[in-house]
Amino acid sequence: MPTLLRYAVAAFASLMMLSSAQAQLQQNAARDPQDLINWYYAATFGTGIYTAGDRSVSVLQLPFSRALRTVADDGSGLKFKVSTTLGFYDYSVDTVFNGNIPHRISTLSVLPGLEWEFALSPRWTVRPYVDGGVGQELDGHESAWIYDFGVKSRYLIGQDNGVEFSLVNSLTSAGYRPRGGPVKPFGYLATGLDITIPTERTLFGREVFIGFTPVYYHYFSRLSFAEFNNAQNRIGEEVQLAISILTRKPWSLKFFDVDRIGLAIRSSGDVTGVSVFTSLPF
Repeated sequence: MPTLLRYAVAAFASLMMLSSAQAQLQQNAARDPQDLINWYYAATFGTGIYTAGDRSVSVLQLPFSRALRTVADDGSGLKFKVSTTLGFYDYSVDTVFNGNIPHRISTLSVLPGLEWEFALSPRWTVRPYVDGGVGQELDGHESAWIYDFGVKSRYLIGQDNGVEFSLVNSLTSAGYRPRGGPVKPFGYLATGLDITIPTERTLFGREVFIGFTPVYYHYFSRLSFAEFNNAQNRIGEEVQLAISILTRKPWSLKFFDVDRIGLAIRSSGDVTGVSVFTSLPF
């Protein structure tokens, strides 16, 4: 593996362990684990850890996506997606290196969906999408239907010596309906800058780039966690910084396509998390 990529992978691993250690210091024994769960957030945040107050949830997401057709083939693209998410209450991910494997799964969510892609101009693409599925608490009785739909946008602002600057946006309507409870809808606008830098290196036959992506999320109605249902612990906005290794043409594995491998740190002040991702949400 090229030296630059080795350093990037090492940095990703170090940041994951630092974040995990922080979560371990913050967490206490759970009195009622399902009080923390926000079904939509846990099902879409991605592999990693997030904390709220003195509680933490570790999440493992198994993404599956396959391009049914591409813009290059037919003038418009269509992708099928299924995200399977496993949640573990009060488990510190870094202890896996000591052989500490969780004995049980706390939550399971399955969220299939479709994403279309249209090129409005050589610089501007939009991607309408829809997802819907269910989440179930395996060591309790909580469950919920989960959904989201919206449109993503990517606009190439400019290039400089091979470095690309793109404005990325996502407008989403989402929510979840707990069993026996009302629908809890919300929406958000995400906007960011995706910077891709060529490395002049290849990995598995693909030219590799480094990506830096700061993103701002604004929620139209506050995203709450049951145990912390107050003004100090409800999310109104978040910021995220992502770093990634990417390729222009996805690596095709047996069950899914991968065009990025990266690490994202996300925080609202009250809820903080770090996640590993295989594609940006834009």
